[in-house]
Amino acid sequence: MKNQTLKTLTNAHAWIGLIISFVLFIVFIAGSISLFRANIDTWEKVSLIGEHAPHSKGVSYDAVLAKLDEQYHVDTHHGFYLYEPSERNPFVQVYFAVELDEPHPETGEDHQDMYLLLDPITGDVIADANDFQYANFVYHLHYDLGLGRIGLYFVGIITLFFFVALLSGVVIHWRKLFKNFYQYRFGANKDKWLDAHNLIGTMGLPFHIMYAFTGLVFNLVIIYQISYALILYQGSQEKVLQAAGFNEPHIEEADKRMPMQGIDALYPRAMEEMGDVTLRLMMIEHFGDENAVLIFMAKSNDEFSNEVDVRYTLKDQQQIYITTDNYDNNLRGGLATIASLHFGDFAGYGMRIAFFILGLATAYVIITGNLMWISKRAKQKKQSKRSLTFVTRLTSGAFIGCMAAIALGAVAAKVIPLDLAGRMTSVQAIVYISFFISIIASLFIKQQPMFCHYTLKLSGLLYALAALLNMPNYLQFGDVLSNMVLVDLVIVDVMLITIASLCWYGALKFAKKTEQVQQDISQPDAELSTAS
Repeated sequence: MKNQTLKTLTNAHAWIGLIISFVLFIVFIAGSISLFRANIDTWEKVSLIGEHAPHSKGVSYDAVLAKLDEQYHVDTHHGFYLYEPSERNPFVQVYFAVELDEPHPETGEDHQDMYLLLDPITGDVIADANDFQYANFVYHLHYDLGLGRIGLYFVGIITLFFFVALLSGVVIHWRKLFKNFYQYRFGANKDKWLDAHNLIGTMGLPFHIMYAFTGLVFNLVIIYQISYALILYQGSQEKVLQAAGFNEPHIEEADKRMPMQGIDALYPRAMEEMGDVTLRLMMIEHFGDENAVLIFMAKSNDEFSNEVDVRYTLKDQQQIYITTDNYDNNLRGGLATIASLHFGDFAGYGMRIAFFILGLATAYVIITGNLMWISKRAKQKKQSKRSLTFVTRLTSGAFIGCMAAIALGAVAAKVIPLDLAGRMTSVQAIVYISFFISIIASLFIKQQPMFCHYTLKLSGLLYALAALLNMPNYLQFGDVLSNMVLVDLVIVDVMLITIASLCWYGALKFAKKTEQVQQDISQPDAELSTAS
């Protein structure tokens, strides 16, 4: 490859990395934590679980739904989702929509979504599950930055550029990829950061490519659907879905009311017919209607990422569909495989821990890439000192602010009372506000090494505090909590302490690097002053 071509490619790699770095850092940090989303969910509401433990094995879904149907006017046009109780969660979880007499004052919708935790025997409402959504909130930060559909597509575009940066990085280092694979120069400060950046980037390349590809599939799938619909199927979205294997029978509503009974009888039948599976959830189409359909969705225990569905009409309990070959379609089977790869849920906790480590390592690669770019640009005489200072401060504020904000959210999730109205709204506000305060403060603070040092240490203390705040739950509920819940608590606490340790260790390292970057930026001025 010609030197000019390589130089151009290197510049493109650096610029793309800089532009996407801030969003990509949030995506990988939040994604790494979200690998333990189910564990964090248990960790957040452990006191509520302790008050209602142990979970009941004699669940009557018919009684629960009868009680629910009396209390709420469930919207027939929206799906009704039902999650069974478990050792990890002793409640029946239901997600549905209720019809409103007047449009909602905030959303303007004619319905309102409900997400409730119910007593598995009586059907009484224990709590609003929306108040225990810290884990889900962090997960949303991972794939849409908490901005909904716009954020989903935005992250998809960032992921596309990430994929381009990966390919350009491979081309740049291809000639020395194996020669310098184990090179890590401890003596030279500058080369040490470069070597670490290249080494981690190379070792994590399969992981990065997998995440870039699967992230593109999830975030920009609507673009593929629209393209196929317009070009191959004359604009028919229905034909696209049928070709993709979404061909389960659909029954129209009869517009006649009927009690939702018969789930207790269908449950053992469905589990037997699906074979060796783990039930993910149950869903009712047209809840309360004579043509209601009950759907059992499960994951196979003996095959990699295979999904199994079975459907029954509730009025006569007739089976109308069952998966025979992983959604009966290679495309849907492939999507299920991609999902398992992305979430790391196909090989137990060992794989999730590996993905967690690689995710944090990727965040390190992003940070060092930015700092090396700044140092390199600072040595160019025509480079604006003001713009470099801005990028340096933005890097410190955004990266460290992300760590501090998520830590504050974890502390708030443990400190804010469970029965406080708008509890989750407060947690989200704390995360967003602290993140933006960190960025603004960083832009006005001249002593960046000091800012990085103390803010990272504060972040570490907050992660450790979030773990310590969980200690009373071991003492209060340790004798009634199941082993699975206790394992969840330990996993989350260890994860928090690990991140806390990394923040504390990084406080010194990144402060030194930031100090070096500031010296590089100030160097041209010092040389100019000496010359004059």
